[in-house]
Amino acid sequence: MRQFFIGLAICISCTTASAQVAPELLFTEFFNQPISSQGLEMSARLSTANGQTVQMTGYMVQQEVPHLGRFMLSPRPVQMSEHADGEADDLPAALVTVYLDDTQKDWLIPYTRGLMSITGQLNVGRLEESDGRVSWVRLVLPAQATRGMDSTERTHFFQAQQQAH
Repeated sequence: MRQFFIGLAICISCTTASAQVAPELLFTEFFNQPISSQGLEMSARLSTANGQTVQMTGYMVQQEVPHLGRFMLSPRPVQMSEHADGEADDLPAALVTVYLDDTQKDWLIPYTRGLMSITGQLNVGRLEESDGRVSWVRLVLPAQATRGMDSTERTHFFQAQQQAH
């Protein structure tokens, strides 16, 4: 299987017509407030946004082993240690699994620091991922939201990652 590295920074500056008019969905709008004795309940705002194109802003979850064609977006910076922590991770309840377009499902997505705003189609409901994790909220990016890095970009990306550690 051939793997590609992509630059997600291109998502931050999407200039498609849908990206300009997509309503913003906030992580704070995921659940009814205050939390009841029944626990977390999805809000009407999240339910009505299902199937719609929305814009979300958050942080890419830093994982030890990235998954092909997807990553997680969180309202706060999170670093996961899957091997050490197992299922006892620090992921917030309001979390989005972001999928690349089906034509890019074998692309490996390098971790990107900082806030990113992305636009895609929202899917809400229980889905067991290939790694066994259950996702409740997903955002599917259009193919034009990402592109492969050329060799110069890839070199600069890895140099920046080494200097940041």
